[in-house]
Amino acid sequence: MSDDLPADTYKQLKAQIGELLHQGRAQASKAVNSILVQTYWQIGRHIVEFEQKGSAKAEYGTELLDRLSRDR
Repeated sequence: MSDDLPADTYKQLKAQIGELLHQGRAQASKAVNSILVQTYWQIGRHIVEFEQKGSAKAEYGTELLDRLSRDR
């Protein structure tokens, strides 16, 4: 560290950088979580529409989820 840079100023800079990193990571996490929730909702919607085939209710016993989980 340079002699012309006071220790308190350097500590303040480190704290500000640390806080910016913390805020950025938190925002990124929220964005990713939001996208994942939307994706999972859309997957569920597709599954329901596939099972219902235009009907008001789905037929039970089609084992669709079991097959999807095996096929990944």
